Amino acid sequence: MTVAWSKVKLVIFDLDGTLYEDTHHFEFYAEELSKKLKPEKRELFWNDYQSILKGNHPVAVGKIYDAKRDRILTVNPENNNVVKVFDWEGTELDEQSYYSGSLTYDFDHLIAIGDGWWLPVAAAKHYGVGSTYDSYCKTKDYMQTDEFTFADNPGLRETLLHLGEKKDLVLITNSQADDVERLLLTLKLHGVFPEVISSAKKPQNTSKHFQELLSRYHVKAEEAVSIGDNYLNEIAPAEQMNMQAILVDPTGKAEVRENTKVVSTLSELFEEIKAL
Repeated sequence: MTVAWSKVKLVIFDLDGTLYEDTHHFEFYAEELSKKLKPEKRELFWNDYQSILKGNHPVAVGKIYDAKRDRILTVNPENNNVVKVFDWEGTELDEQSYYSGSLTYDFDHLIAIGDGWWLPVAAAKHYGVGSTYDSYCKTKDYMQTDEFTFADNPGLRETLLHLGEKKDLVLITNSQADDVERLLLTLKLHGVFPEVISSAKKPQNTSKHFQELLSRYHVKAEEAVSIGDNYLNEIAPAEQMNMQAILVDPTGKAEVRENTKVVSTLSELFEEIKAL
């Protein structure tokens, strides 16, 4: 699949996992979450979390975790209906009928695992952790210290600025506005995106944001491209609206439609963007 850049007028980016590829802050987050567990459960938590990272566990990016019932769900991305249900050990259960109609995610009890932030959350909640927000805030604070540094991505700012000269750029992220501002400064991407939509509540509000952007920028669906690292959050809604889409998938295992381009890192797009 190739992107029809000549047709594209609007480029919509995700932030976490898309504009930066580092993951060591997730380890810090997992450590903070483990501190909330009883000592006898911490080793179990770490064993499961490592299994998740290696792809040897039913919890994975793109799945849904039902924290109330301790179930991992596979949904149809076109309507958010449950098609498969698994217990924590990965045994498939005949429980689809329990989940009637389209799911509504709440980031606490019915969690869309949109990126690496949510993997340790699922494991922590499985072992009894309630609120994870304080651990998330500590991790975000850590990411603003001198101790934490992002791996350099040469050419990222210049490439995006070049793209912005040719197309309209919008950033849509679930992160809060103050976090986004600090992250963009840290990544040296301040001033790159004329429009930033924070606290976007993807995936449940993704299609709504896309529709509003298409209307505001006066572009057809096929003239917009969504770039992100999560199929449910950024790609499936674009596919359903006949937008173009680019999935950043380091594993290369994601299943996408034929009209979606898959890259392992954003930098794979640099050469074709510079050629515009």
